[in-house]
Amino acid sequence: MDATHLDMFVTALIDDLAPVPTPDDDADRTLFHLLDSPRRIVDEPPLLVVLVAAVTARNLLDHVIASAASAAERLGIPARRHLRSGADLLTMLGMAPGAAQRLVRVGRAAHTLPALTQQQRLGGIGIEFVDAVGRGITHIDNRTPLSEEDRASIVTKLMIQTTPAQVAEKARAIAIDRAATQPQEEGAVPVAENTDLNDMTLVQTDDGRVAAALDLDVLTGEELFAALDPLCRPVPLPDGSPDPRPTGRRRADAFGQVLRTYLSDQQRPTSGGVLPHVTLVRPAGIDTLGFTGPVSSVTADLISCDSTLTSVIVDHSGAPLDVGRAERLFTPIIRKGLAVRDCGCAFPGCGRPVSWCDAHHIRPWSEGGVTSLDNGVLFCRCHHTLIHHGGWQVYLGPDRHPWFIPPHDPAGPEPAHLRSHARRTLTNLPTAA
Repeated sequence: MDATHLDMFVTALIDDLAPVPTPDDDADRTLFHLLDSPRRIVDEPPLLVVLVAAVTARNLLDHVIASAASAAERLGIPARRHLRSGADLLTMLGMAPGAAQRLVRVGRAAHTLPALTQQQRLGGIGIEFVDAVGRGITHIDNRTPLSEEDRASIVTKLMIQTTPAQVAEKARAIAIDRAATQPQEEGAVPVAENTDLNDMTLVQTDDGRVAAALDLDVLTGEELFAALDPLCRPVPLPDGSPDPRPTGRRRADAFGQVLRTYLSDQQRPTSGGVLPHVTLVRPAGIDTLGFTGPVSSVTADLISCDSTLTSVIVDHSGAPLDVGRAERLFTPIIRKGLAVRDCGCAFPGCGRPVSWCDAHHIRPWSEGGVTSLDNGVLFCRCHHTLIHHGGWQVYLGPDRHPWFIPPHDPAGPEPAHLRSHARRTLTNLPTAA
């Protein structure tokens, strides 16, 4: 297809759907006339005809884009423009990265799936469905190599599904059946143990969250289970009621704790010559994370609480216990002091170990708070987030232990203050145990 064919297609589309021109209309009409003034359709059959034509046209144009992007890669066009792939070329043209990657995947695989490509050329199937079938074939072929006859047969089985999700589910079922029924070559690595099949996708959703999918060998999966298991236990609320978090939420919180523990380890590999860390950019406008973009000021304060100038107060051996505003991060010496006092997460009823905890500024750094033992308290990430987002207040009592004020209506009575998890008595008197 070249520019002439595309002009003919647009002209035919306009003639079919645009209002009948009057003598006053310009002879040279464009697609924008169709968009500005479509024919008024009140009957169901004509409306359905328009929908069928539009969906078919979309499918055809997606096929054209996928084929053109693949051809551009074969000709080396992205490299000449200092781009890595056809997906980068499409992204530069204004397409969303996820959609660009999908189109390029389909274009690259088109020659291996002729039946699927033929349906695309007829406009009968959408790009999402084509991509799902292609990924399903790859999933099966990686586990049990397919002959051309097998490939054609499985494509037919996948194409009778109705949604991309059903295609993926059917492909997994076929892969399991084939692995169970076909003899395994001597010395071959079992599918469950084959690390070459490991895969992980990370996608930022439309609302800014990150969705992940994992496909791991059995050993890596076992390591993941072992890492998450001790972090997934339910934590009762301060009043003794059960942890309201469902299993999936507890597992996600545990995974976040594994990441934070890794990022706090000085032995981790470097990225670009420096240890990997979470980057928070705080300009005059919106706070922004390095990978995932804008965040609220509350979340930015949560990050800053345990992130990065002359010592003011020292202990008997000269170690600084109060560095004022010279440093934003709590120093190892101050963290040791917090560990001795709080014995882990200080939130009432928690007590998660020190190694799981962030150091929180009681008076926020952004409001002039200092980095000191008396302005710090240890929280696991679950309760650190609750302090920042949930309306809880924390202060250091006369006994120099943290005390907590539950969320409440400012116009109503203040609820009873709750002691730190490590505090043995209910009084905040300095002489109490």
